[in-house]
Amino acid sequence: MSWSRTAVVVVAVLVASSGLVACGSDDAGDAAPVTGGSAGFPVTLKNTFGETTIQKKPERIVTLGWNAQDVVYALGETPVGMPRVTYGPTPAGTTAWDADKFDSAKTTLLDASESIPFEKVAALRPDVILAPYEGFDKATYTKLSEIAPTVAYPGAPWQTTWQDQTTLIGKALGKSAEADKLVAGIKDLTAKAAAEHPEFKGKTLSIQSFGAENYVYMPGDPRVQILNEMGFVNAPGVEALEKTNSKKEFALTVSKERVNELDADVVVGYIDGMTPEKFAADPVYASLGSFKRGSTYLMTDQQVISGMSAVSVLSVPWVLDKIVPGLAKAAEAAS
Repeated sequence: MSWSRTAVVVVAVLVASSGLVACGSDDAGDAAPVTGGSAGFPVTLKNTFGETTIQKKPERIVTLGWNAQDVVYALGETPVGMPRVTYGPTPAGTTAWDADKFDSAKTTLLDASESIPFEKVAALRPDVILAPYEGFDKATYTKLSEIAPTVAYPGAPWQTTWQDQTTLIGKALGKSAEADKLVAGIKDLTAKAAAEHPEFKGKTLSIQSFGAENYVYMPGDPRVQILNEMGFVNAPGVEALEKTNSKKEFALTVSKERVNELDADVVVGYIDGMTPEKFAADPVYASLGSFKRGSTYLMTDQQVISGMSAVSVLSVPWVLDKIVPGLAKAAEAAS
């Protein structure tokens, strides 16, 4: 069953923040610069619907979907519009890791959780719309492109790697070298975490949302990929399920009766809306081998869940400080 990103956030408690099964790095950020205009422009970027040409360096930037504003901020720019955060927001309506960068006098928050507010986007007079980590359809892309050049996702919805998100936005803003440095910095950070925690290496992993409905996140989802980069490998049950994922969705629903098939050395469980005590009292969840040995890492904090899910060059440093101790405890219990 197909899910919008917002639906999974609400139902799965997040979700949430996600590789690209259908978006390989070689194609995702291909840019074909042509001569003329300001330095580095025009630039043409491929996306799942075709390609977008940006004639000159954008000054007025609108972001849609998750994460794009993080890259914009990290590159030293300020968006004129970005989505209002509805899951684990700060009082200002942003993510916790964007809180010190957001200025309401410079950036308008857009209520885009249910649908894109086209008129409000147009009113901001953007030079570019950045949406490399989104899931809208071609009709929406066409409508956005009538407002401004739109950098859409290059492959499957909600499955652009954090690396490709960063490099695409860097190219769109004429800051490719700076974007490459951001990517290298995060790779160094995850490599450091892996080196400091050898207990992660080779441990099987599944990331799931437990609740009224259960979801498991697929290998193409960035939150899975970032933990893979730290040494974890996907559980056999997750890999088997991925073989049935013909639509290349970032998350799949699983019946409660099948949760045991997705057990792993370490299970990261989002249980927003459910206390750890309630989880432990459920006979199905309590029967998991990972739960019995103490290698289930249960997460209830919406901001931390959001930080783990919306993988970006700003969220990763913020969230690793919060989740690495719990991951280490779970991995050690699985040894």
